[in-house]
Amino acid sequence: MKYTHIAVGNFNIDIVLYTEKIPHTGTTVIARELQIRPGGAALNYSVTVAQYGHIAYLVARVSTHEIVRGVFEEVKQCGVKLDYVRFTEGSPGVVLIIVDESGERTMIKHPGVNEQLGPSDVSSDLLREAHIVHLASVKPEIAMGVSEFASREGVLVSLDPGGYIAEWGVERFLKTLRDIHILYINEQDLCTHLRSVSLNKIFRYGLSILVVKRGKKGAVVLTQGSCYSGYAEPVKRPVDTTGAGDAFDALFNAKYLESKDLGLSLVHGLAAGALKTGFRGSFMLWNPKLYALQLERVVVERSSCNEVLLCTEK
Repeated sequence: MKYTHIAVGNFNIDIVLYTEKIPHTGTTVIARELQIRPGGAALNYSVTVAQYGHIAYLVARVSTHEIVRGVFEEVKQCGVKLDYVRFTEGSPGVVLIIVDESGERTMIKHPGVNEQLGPSDVSSDLLREAHIVHLASVKPEIAMGVSEFASREGVLVSLDPGGYIAEWGVERFLKTLRDIHILYINEQDLCTHLRSVSLNKIFRYGLSILVVKRGKKGAVVLTQGSCYSGYAEPVKRPVDTTGAGDAFDALFNAKYLESKDLGLSLVHGLAAGALKTGFRGSFMLWNPKLYALQLERVVVERSSCNEVLLCTEK
């Protein structure tokens, strides 16, 4: 059976500079390499899902600017279904990314026509085909509208708020969880924006699965009745962490649809995220042999929820 994903979010032009270090204010550094490539959390997710073998629809706005044409074709070649991407007059979404020698990245974003995306861009006809809708770094208004719509249609919804977590406010965020099945959140964002909220309260609002991503330390999956933690040792030296979180979300969702096994889903999410860091690009081109090797470098264990410590670093 082929599962169908709908990814809702941004279609960006990523302008990437690879440097030895991130420049300080008022200084100049030389970039060793320049890339102009497609990006955006929803786009990265879609490519990973499509290359894994599931069906991926991207719902996004894209500029009519000439610079977009080449990258649009590149995404199409990756197998992503672009029927619901709407061309819109205005400047393209652009992200300037600086990647240092360790592979860590710093970003400056210009949303462009991504700002014109709305809940109505997701059609009821498309939802009827879907097994899951993934909301990737979208504004609260979009996440709330689409999640309520999808939930009414009986479709699973996952949310990774990304940088927009700061725009929610605690109460509005919690109320939205009634329509969210899987929430992906970075530990830093959890501890900054939801520290005052107990995990029990988060689940009382209706969330089924909480996935806390911890960067190099791996990730934790929590439900009301079970907890899993794990980490991955990359098989390739990290050169670009851009899109690693999106790859994680994509393979976690894909394996969850196939198996409903949280431990196995975490294994695949960690493997995808770790493997992505070994490639320059906003998403990686699928390599089954390397992925199989990466799976062998993942450790996941079921643990007592009382032993899972979050927000402990000062």
